[in-house]
Amino acid sequence: MGDERAVVFTLGDMVFVYDEEKNRKNIQKHGISFRSAARVFFDYDRIELYDEENSEMEDRYNTIGDTSAGYPAGGSTVIGNVSRLDRAVNDILFVVYTERERKEQNGIVTEVTRFISARMATNFERGLYYGKYV
Repeated sequence: MGDERAVVFTLGDMVFVYDEEKNRKNIQKHGISFRSAARVFFDYDRIELYDEENSEMEDRYNTIGDTSAGYPAGGSTVIGNVSRLDRAVNDILFVVYTERERKEQNGIVTEVTRFISARMATNFERGLYYGKYV
């Protein structure tokens, strides 16, 4: 990737990457950090959608998921190294991302999830998540 502003972190066995400036702007605009948004990938009921309209340059995906998947039931400890922000535990987010490969210094290729944006799901998107709309 070669981007000096790229931040790499792991959560469970997944590797995530984001641009720090894009993360800062996302927090300003939507109140959601990419580290916080990573929890949706542990929601086994999340909805994954291929974003055909915005996939000219690279394949993009949208996911709608519950952030509480990043917290053990009844506990305050978070899986991985994502700290709890001031968000409610059961926030439903809409996350846009792409999948890439990252070559490590030792030559090993690692699959990474690169964040593009994250925001609270709209009422319609929440309805999709909860099965209200088919």
